[in-house]
Amino acid sequence: MIEVDVGDAVLGNLRIGISPLWETVASLSLLSRRDACPWPYTVWARNARQALARGRGGEALTWFAGVGLPLPAFLTPAPPPGAAGIDEELAALRAVPEETVREELARRYPSGTPEPFARFAREPREALGWYADLLQDYWAATVAPYWSAMRPVLDQEVLLQARVLATAGGGAVLGRLGGRLRWDQPTLSLNDSSASRRDIRGASRLVLVPLLFARGTPLCATGSREEVAIAYQARGSAVLAGGRASGAVRQDAEPERGDRLAILVGRGRAAIVRALAVPTTTSVLATTLGLAASTVSEHLTALVAAGVVQRHRIGVRVMYELNRSGRALLEYLDNETVHPAA
Repeated sequence: MIEVDVGDAVLGNLRIGISPLWETVASLSLLSRRDACPWPYTVWARNARQALARGRGGEALTWFAGVGLPLPAFLTPAPPPGAAGIDEELAALRAVPEETVREELARRYPSGTPEPFARFAREPREALGWYADLLQDYWAATVAPYWSAMRPVLDQEVLLQARVLATAGGGAVLGRLGGRLRWDQPTLSLNDSSASRRDIRGASRLVLVPLLFARGTPLCATGSREEVAIAYQARGSAVLAGGRASGAVRQDAEPERGDRLAILVGRGRAAIVRALAVPTTTSVLATTLGLAASTVSEHLTALVAAGVVQRHRIGVRVMYELNRSGRALLEYLDNETVHPAA
């Protein structure tokens, strides 16, 4: 259990950051498990293992399977402000100060650094470069092919949380995260396999990192006494359920065995229902799912008429999302836990 004490000053300086690097580490955690990856990661996991078997990137999975989470914080630095890409994050990882590496290892392992991290203690700069190269190869093989579909979903998640932050404050944002995170003001608790308490009453910034791969993956990084970053499961991870890396949906294909929602309403409409776990627009759905905008519009019209989807306007955009009936339908027919709407 990790517990962080969040004061009013920190709540007032809350930010949300998308991180390709954290998505990469979280996906490694899922893929390295002995049991099968749950829906909606099943197809992605099969494609990822095939890609790793054909080319580079497998060394990262091998190393991670012997290490697991939680990693030392310097291996998952907090995402920088703005829209950083994987190259910028890996460059920041390579540039972590050597004294930061040694101090973190000494604090985390007072009885001696375990072998998987010994190279970081001996030669921090070379080890950081080696680790960044591992992640670069793994990212290219397994996550990069899906990123064009993932990024719009994460952008929508940030917009949704920003709306809550602006209208109800930081406490309301923390209170609706769910999953392994529990908000009991002023304490934010994160369930993991360790038994530690992290007190950030002296910190001034808290960064929330939405991840589509975060299920069952506790990630918390204390980059400094001034900033702490914590990951949470973002809505819309169903975008990873598509059989193609592009996210394209073949409506004429037979539903996968056991896919009760697709059997009931068809693959195309089922993909839209799953994607609407997070509010989004027609154009984002079309791009994410690889469907024509007219096809998406037709499905949305039917879903609104059926009373499982609602629409509302934010500025010039028309947003669609599952209503209570739609969330109940998805929760009953799918394995993914649906977050309650704001």
